[in-house]
Amino acid sequence: MHRDTSFENVHALGRGTRRDGFMELIWTASGIEFDMNVSELGVVLKGGTSVTMPWISVCMDGKWLAHIPVQEGTNRITLFRGMDPAVSHRVRIIKDFQAEVDAHENTLKITELFYEGSIRKPADKKYRIEFVGDSITSGEGILGAHEELDWITPYFSSVRNYAVMTADALDADFRLISQSGWGIVSAYDNNPHNVVPVIYDSLNAKRNVSDYDNASWKTDAVVINLGTNDGGSFDNPAFTDPADGKVYKNRKLSDGSYDPESLARIEKGIVDFLKHLRERNPEAHLLWVFGMLGWGLADTIEKAVSAYRKETGDDNASFLKLEEAKGETFGSRGHPGYENHKAASEAIAGYLKNILK
Repeated sequence: MHRDTSFENVHALGRGTRRDGFMELIWTASGIEFDMNVSELGVVLKGGTSVTMPWISVCMDGKWLAHIPVQEGTNRITLFRGMDPAVSHRVRIIKDFQAEVDAHENTLKITELFYEGSIRKPADKKYRIEFVGDSITSGEGILGAHEELDWITPYFSSVRNYAVMTADALDADFRLISQSGWGIVSAYDNNPHNVVPVIYDSLNAKRNVSDYDNASWKTDAVVINLGTNDGGSFDNPAFTDPADGKVYKNRKLSDGSYDPESLARIEKGIVDFLKHLRERNPEAHLLWVFGMLGWGLADTIEKAVSAYRKETGDDNASFLKLEEAKGETFGSRGHPGYENHKAASEAIAGYLKNILK
């Protein structure tokens, strides 16, 4: 039986930390992928101590086979046994839950692969696409019955996530940077500190840390799916910062329309973030997508993308409105389900096919 702790013969999926002796899976859809000719294959995983226990999915030859909870401590799991080693297969082991920015005890590490036969790196993909978003990009609610409302990890999925499906349709490698409830300038609860731009530059999902080298993974496109939580904040109570007592609130006017000052703040946040993304990704197409949980801020976002293009002269950026989840296309927790994610992936992949030449 071969025991591999170097991971030199696998492709690393997602932005994260690769070390000798183990591979840490941090962000949504991080993991490993490899080709194999084996009679048996297994994996050793180490789970952290957080109540939000991590889950993984296992895919073979493009098909989803298993959704597995990783227990605290060491998990030794035999995945396949009795296979024909003359037949080649491609395997993907992928994290289904998002990075936890403020709960670093929620760790997930691959410490070993064990197998009879051989494994090897797959051929390089045609493109590289980064996806930046909130709970939708984290895959929240894709799994589970419509009526399920508990915020627990089994309902998250990377396999049925629009981002991963888009990348697979385009033969693209992928990285996902996402956090449930977070926004552009405001979280769903008006908290201005829980915004995705503060973690975008982090390798290990830490706030206001710039330690990720974008040049090490040159992107062909960055797909941004943010604004849903900024929109939701208009209907939620104000946030009072415990550090200084300052109150934050995106407001509506007495007639129910959005306060222009609040919209202006969001527009500026979008323009500023696009500028930052361009700085980090000089040649990528910047595609802002929106609408899977309603089109409330769609006009504002489209206006901001146009303002960015006009201000910077950068025509390599665009906006795409997506189909809204309705009825049976919802999953659990009031979030888009698989059918809506599938529709989004088809729209984005179709759009990018005309851009990624």
